[in-house]
Amino acid sequence: MKYAVITGSTKGIGKAIAEKLLSNGYYALLNYAHDEKSARETQEQFGERFPGCFSIGKADLSSIDGLNDYFEFIRKHTDTLDCIVLNVAMTDRSNFDDITPESWQRIMDTNLTVPFFLVQGCNGKKGVKLREQSSILFIGALMGKVPHAISLAYGISKAAVNFMAQCLVKEFASKKITVNAVAPGFVDTPWQLDKPDAIRKNIENKTALGRFGRVEEVADLCYHVIQNSYINGSVLDIHGGYDYK
Repeated sequence: MKYAVITGSTKGIGKAIAEKLLSNGYYALLNYAHDEKSARETQEQFGERFPGCFSIGKADLSSIDGLNDYFEFIRKHTDTLDCIVLNVAMTDRSNFDDITPESWQRIMDTNLTVPFFLVQGCNGKKGVKLREQSSILFIGALMGKVPHAISLAYGISKAAVNFMAQCLVKEFASKKITVNAVAPGFVDTPWQLDKPDAIRKNIENKTALGRFGRVEEVADLCYHVIQNSYINGSVLDIHGGYDYK
């Protein structure tokens, strides 16, 4: 049995990635922080399709304390992993002058710091190890590559995530463990579906394909990256041709 950790995985892109891995024989260790409704729905949906092949752990991965809780959950199921997908993220759409040190730090902790220490912990420090020739995949963002007026802290944190994937390649090279990032553009997740129609239309007008992405399309790319042992140190865009129109 192959074991995969997928953070932030009871809705949106994370859930689609978890479903893709489950469909291909992985045991999936899912995670959520607060949304009990989505967790229940995922439990029911996956329980019907993939009985006995997944577990859902509640842990707030915006802090090291929450990360320690998640490691305890992982160790209950396995001490060896074949894949880590670091998907959990947080945004803050405050205006530049309204960003506080506290909100800035929370974004950085959630999107950058905790993912780093999750990977570090899976190198043996927390009683969990990645198997040789396994995969680490960060979910970065197009907004970490293309400057954006909204969600300043989010964009900066994701730029660091994109680069962190490349910086960690040498750390895992001796074990033939690949480290990559996938950088989605605008995808129909709960975050994006809540946007006003005018903003959504503006994004569609800037995108060559004229639409938002689908979570399944991102999950397909993520699975390909996980399975391809020669993709390493890459940041792969998936954005439908944003800003190409």
